[in-house]
Amino acid sequence: MSEPAKRAMPALAVMAMAAAVSCGGGDGADDAADPAPSGVPHFEVQVSLTIGIELGDTNYVFGTIADAVPTPEGGVVVLDMFSLNIREYGSDGLLIASAGREGSGPGEFLMPRGLAILGNGRLLVSDMSAGVVSVFDDTLGWEQSITGFSPRPPFTMSASGDSTYAGMLPKFDRAAGTMGYSIVGLSLSSPEPFTVYAEEEYPFDPSRMGPSAEDDQPLFTAGGDGSVFISAPGPDMISVLGYTAAGEDLLEISKPVERVEKTAEQLADEEAEFEEMSSRRSAGRRFGGGAAVFDPDPYRRAVTALGVDDSGRLWVRLGAYEYPFWNVYDTSGELLFTASLELDDPDIDDMTVRIESQGAVAWVEDPGTWPRVHLLTLP
Repeated sequence: MSEPAKRAMPALAVMAMAAAVSCGGGDGADDAADPAPSGVPHFEVQVSLTIGIELGDTNYVFGTIADAVPTPEGGVVVLDMFSLNIREYGSDGLLIASAGREGSGPGEFLMPRGLAILGNGRLLVSDMSAGVVSVFDDTLGWEQSITGFSPRPPFTMSASGDSTYAGMLPKFDRAAGTMGYSIVGLSLSSPEPFTVYAEEEYPFDPSRMGPSAEDDQPLFTAGGDGSVFISAPGPDMISVLGYTAAGEDLLEISKPVERVEKTAEQLADEEAEFEEMSSRRSAGRRFGGGAAVFDPDPYRRAVTALGVDDSGRLWVRLGAYEYPFWNVYDTSGELLFTASLELDDPDIDDMTVRIESQGAVAWVEDPGTWPRVHLLTLP
């Protein structure tokens, strides 16, 4: 492990086919936040293909899309939590292969949560309950299981090379009543990190569950050259730190922005999810502590996602907008342009957009209509 790279982040301070140029920007509350400066070009991200139907051929009906990742060939691999399998689709939207089923054997899943495609084409699937990262080849044939993570495998991953990836490992200490995370560099050869980019441990708070916990944690992504980028949580600062694969400082972006309040509907949805998780916790009694009290952050995160494209550009999604909107930077931290994805979709604000070196895809985990995944074209 690279000790010089190991660092802690303070709690709550860091935790159609072609793209067309448009005038850009939002209106109303979006303009009030003004996290994206004028004077730079604005582009629209385009949907090139949509996969998923409400009823019919079960190869194209999704239950719950837990994760999706673009493939080097222009398609997508989708992880369906309902059917507990992975499916690969080509750039034409047709099913190529599928793998996985419920079980604890090789290539089977109990509670898969994260996907990553390495530079050599291998697919990684993280399974929290099974305690394993399963490795599949580029035809979705199972190759190996990586075990021995302490306490559990990463619940989110991002490829950083042919055989390496960045992941967020959970931390739990039941005796001490603490929990936390570490963002690390990992390889196919071992569950032990070769670099720790950021880590933190703090007292368990039963009120910080579900969306509240997500608001407290940092976000990260990795580039194909091994670089790793981490965004601090918080409602009033665009804050991103970049590191080399060895953990050396690479980039720093820091820009104050106005806070934007969550809507009443968003807070109601968070409370409903909190109550559900609180009920499951009480039944399972995994941690001690007092009664859980819903105490959300009333403001939206300044940064809600990160991604690195095939040109090495860093995409920083801004939380002030009620649709996907990004500031896009080069590796020195210079703002190149802004971009947005504006669809006539009632779930647009809840849409996850994943940008990787091999492409970009979007989906909504729990849509008001039916699950589907969009293949995107970036400018």
